[in-house]
Amino acid sequence: MYSKIASITLPIFTLVLVGFLYSRRVKPDLGGANKLVVDIALPVLIFISLSAKSFAPMAALSFTGASIILIFLTGLIARPLAKFSGASLHAFLPCAMFTNVGPIGIPLIALAYGPDGMATAVVLLVISNILHFTLGAGVMSGKVDWRMVYANPLVWATVLGVASSQWQLVLPEWVQTSCTLIGGVLVPMMLMSLGSRLASSQVADAWVGAQSGVLILIVRLAAVAVTLWLIPLQGLERGALVLFACLPPAVFNFMLADKFQVEPNKVASTVIVGHFLSLAFLPLGIWLAFI
Repeated sequence: MYSKIASITLPIFTLVLVGFLYSRRVKPDLGGANKLVVDIALPVLIFISLSAKSFAPMAALSFTGASIILIFLTGLIARPLAKFSGASLHAFLPCAMFTNVGPIGIPLIALAYGPDGMATAVVLLVISNILHFTLGAGVMSGKVDWRMVYANPLVWATVLGVASSQWQLVLPEWVQTSCTLIGGVLVPMMLMSLGSRLASSQVADAWVGAQSGVLILIVRLAAVAVTLWLIPLQGLERGALVLFACLPPAVFNFMLADKFQVEPNKVASTVIVGHFLSLAFLPLGIWLAFI
């Protein structure tokens, strides 16, 4: 078990460390590269993962429902506990509800379960991103912008991927190879980019970040236990949901907090400290996922 935990977590943190150390010395501007990855590589990866013949939307229906319940239930449990975090309700709730499923969740689930886990990982990613940029942004700004749904390339990649799977469309080999190469850029680039982001961040209110980080992980573990009691998933789907609950807060939380000026320093601290806490909690999550 310990060797499996090490084989899953060490590659993730190695790539994050590479990005961190490189950015501390060189201070590169990764804005263009990150935009390229998010706008092109991520939708392509979602499409090729969901278009695989092994993906069955109806079979994933219970997992999809469980994922949505977990996010909402986390918010409900976290709401009365926000006063103990040291941050405001508007700053704390999105950090509790939305995890770093892109840079950390996708490679973690892929390394834990291999290619079979990729479709499950992207379901989590799509659901989390749609809710994050509607409900999460609404919590911080006070209103929901529905354009973040129908104008989101992740939504269209999901629709096209599921349609391709159901209609059993076979892409030309050169198209499939091209998509695979483009999608393969995503995981290492996002992990190194995360390390770069942490290297350039100015961490303030570290105590608030520590309080919030520990509280968030406790809330999520409670929420996933209740969710699995309501919808008793098994195998890969159960493990993926447990891993999702143990992920650190999404970096996008800081971007939204900075945009809407909702205690951005405290949110940044919560995100960064949460990633350091994940060094201890991710092995626990992997253990809970496989027991």
